[in-house]
Amino acid sequence: METYSVNNLCLSSPLLLTLTLAGCGPGSLAEADGRTLRVEDAATLIADNSRVLPDSQIVRVVAELWVDYTLLASRLTEDSTLQSLDVGLVTEAPLNELMIARLRDEVVEVDTIVGDEELMARFAADMPGARATASQILILLPRGATTLQRDSVRALAAGLRSQLDAGADFAGLAARHSDDPGSAARGGSMGTFGRGEMLAPVDSAVFGLDPGETAGPVESVLGYHLLRLDALEVPELSEVGAEFRRQIQLERLARAEAEYVTELDSTSGLSLADGAVELARALATTAPSRISGRAAERPLVTWDAGSYSAGDFLSLVRLSGEGFGEGVASASDQEMEAVLRRLAQEEVLLEHARSLGFAPTAAEIDSVSAEARAAIRERAALIGLTAQGTESDSDSVPIEPGYASAPMQVDAALARIVSGETEIIPLGGVTLLLRDQGSWRINASAVAATLERIEQLR
Repeated sequence: METYSVNNLCLSSPLLLTLTLAGCGPGSLAEADGRTLRVEDAATLIADNSRVLPDSQIVRVVAELWVDYTLLASRLTEDSTLQSLDVGLVTEAPLNELMIARLRDEVVEVDTIVGDEELMARFAADMPGARATASQILILLPRGATTLQRDSVRALAAGLRSQLDAGADFAGLAARHSDDPGSAARGGSMGTFGRGEMLAPVDSAVFGLDPGETAGPVESVLGYHLLRLDALEVPELSEVGAEFRRQIQLERLARAEAEYVTELDSTSGLSLADGAVELARALATTAPSRISGRAAERPLVTWDAGSYSAGDFLSLVRLSGEGFGEGVASASDQEMEAVLRRLAQEEVLLEHARSLGFAPTAAEIDSVSAEARAAIRERAALIGLTAQGTESDSDSVPIEPGYASAPMQVDAALARIVSGETEIIPLGGVTLLLRDQGSWRINASAVAATLERIEQLR
């Protein structure tokens, strides 16, 4: 049995089964701000609207959305301006960006003047906006290839290159020898692509050719590529010059910022704590709603004036999208170390910005908070929890007082989602705001009962 909760936690230990059922109630799938989603109501909603065979995942999603939408509808009913909602969790990032931008403008020195001569030289070398049509013959390397295997694959690729130089048909060789089934079936054609869309060695080789020329064997992480440029489209400098100039300026700024951060890093004594990668990986993959005070304070990265803690990283996990945990799970230890170091470097930058007096003013905080609340109201309108259309401070049409309409709006929104009429409107970090500041629980042990009742209704 599994039970999710923030406030008024339902217990899930088998030894406390009786207490669990008494607290959540066998007929309750979820509760939020004094409202209850009964098993019967959830089953009826799904049975009446679902076009696919329901499963436990659908029931769980409906319960999660019902909690979030109910909490939001309740907030809007009480206060259509959402002034009582603490939006600090979602305003932290833009306010931090404001401080770092000020630090960059005042401290980071960079020459942003890009002359016409430099622009033309870079344009000829980088070919921004260029699109290539190319073909390949790929000879894959076995996973964990030995030196002998690598030499054998390279020799095979070199032999094919000799045949091409002798006049052999590229498409024929690709069909017979290429290990890339997609392009091999098309005579080696890779289609048309822009700069940076292929593996770096392939990209560099293809865009270094003239149409009709062949390159290779080119080594990549996959194996050895024989490449032919079939056609090349390059825009005129007049078409992309302004954007490309801005790109060069941003590159210079990024280098200057990196140098500044490196210097700040070296003087701050930044260091990863023992076990930091393992702990961060565990937090990202399990994503607990909270951890104890002592555990939250455990440092992942330290420096002379502070630390980046497990609690800080957990906040990032909770605010990140669903794919964050999967990304962390697949990242190497080296990649994780780099991520943690960058997160700590950002904290060091923020501390430095505050010390120089670049913290946001009260007026700026109020302005960003107002924008966040307006964005939440707009999202509520898209869901259908307010009058249709986009709201603003001047023309908003809030939910009518009385709260009686909120349940109907939530149920109607869920019915549209379950039926496929509308897509799920995610609330992102707003979910954390609502759940941290509201009362809610989901009784996961009632999922099976809901599924059983759906089957009866269908």
